[in-house]
Amino acid sequence: MKRFALFVVAALVPLSSFAGVLEVKLKLPLKPKLQITGDEKVAIAPFVIANNGEKKNDRASKVDVQSEFQRYLRKQLAKSTKLKLVDVPATRLPGTSLKALEENRDYWKELAAKTGADYIVSGILDFDINDKSGYRTEEYVSPNDGRTYYRQVLVETTGFVFDIDIAVFNGDTGEKVLEDNFRDFKEFDQRNYDEILGLFENLRSLETQLVGIFVPQETSASRYVFTE
Repeated sequence: MKRFALFVVAALVPLSSFAGVLEVKLKLPLKPKLQITGDEKVAIAPFVIANNGEKKNDRASKVDVQSEFQRYLRKQLAKSTKLKLVDVPATRLPGTSLKALEENRDYWKELAAKTGADYIVSGILDFDINDKSGYRTEEYVSPNDGRTYYRQVLVETTGFVFDIDIAVFNGDTGEKVLEDNFRDFKEFDQRNYDEILGLFENLRSLETQLVGIFVPQETSASRYVFTE
């Protein structure tokens, strides 16, 4: 009996060489996070700019994150959706935290009445830049004797972090109907990398997620098919 089992195993081994796995790339639809028809009037209100105790001379403070983000978001929504974007008059937000914004429903209803917006977008923005320099150990082969040595190399990098807490408010009720967080980190092998370029690298990475709040998006996924 044992000899028969060994024979069966031996007979199956060659068959495995004919079997294979085929990777298939699929595009899968993603529903919008906000349940809307897609042609509503949307107002982009000011956002709270997080301070986090940063010094005034910090490089991130040189960037007008409020204006840059609002301009970018309006551009992407105008390009990718059929939403009607309405202007927001100069206004002062009713707080500096998401909880404070959520609790002031009358503020959002009044702002909607002024603008005619069905939904109002706001939240908190945090943009941070971190310039770093240090030494790391790397191998190198000497051209003189062909031997491998180790040496210390100065490495300078710039890291950009963009953290967005976004909230959408219903214009009729002032109720918060959606809250989400988006965060992106980019690092470049260069000290003092340009602030605006770094910010837009963050925004490009978050673009699909931001637009996906309002309209369907696609995501790529891998599936595996076993072939004989």
